[in-house]
Amino acid sequence: MTAGKKSVPKGEKRQTGTVYEQLTSWALEGARQGLTPRDAWAAAQGSVQGSPSTLAKGCPRSTFVSLAEHGYLRGVPRQADARPLTLNAQHALHARVVAQADPDLLNRKQAWWAATRAYSGTDRENHAGILDVLHALITRDALTDLPVP
Repeated sequence: MTAGKKSVPKGEKRQTGTVYEQLTSWALEGARQGLTPRDAWAAAQGSVQGSPSTLAKGCPRSTFVSLAEHGYLRGVPRQADARPLTLNAQHALHARVVAQADPDLLNRKQAWWAATRAYSGTDRENHAGILDVLHALITRDALTDLPVP
């Protein structure tokens, strides 16, 4: 890393988990080192292998950025000028409550999303990467204990 310019640390490439779990891991490191959550996600895209359309998908990005901006990630300061919590981030927080009630769901994403849909009342058919982001954050114990909105 060059002096004065912040970026995601260049170490061994993480190749475990889904593309969105890998992006989340890199972005979390970048945000903890002082990048804005949005910039951390953008920087992480250069550290993960995937198709351009996969790396640019908006749902996982908005989930991570919104959770980070609102103070839900340990070691990442809340942004005073944060936009309202995104619907994707709200779904993630509901999915967290569901996973806390039944941790076995963490490794069964279809069942986890079905339980989240029932809990939250959403009619959204699939998680669109939201659960991948949340899984990465849960396994890294990166979530704070702020209340679910």
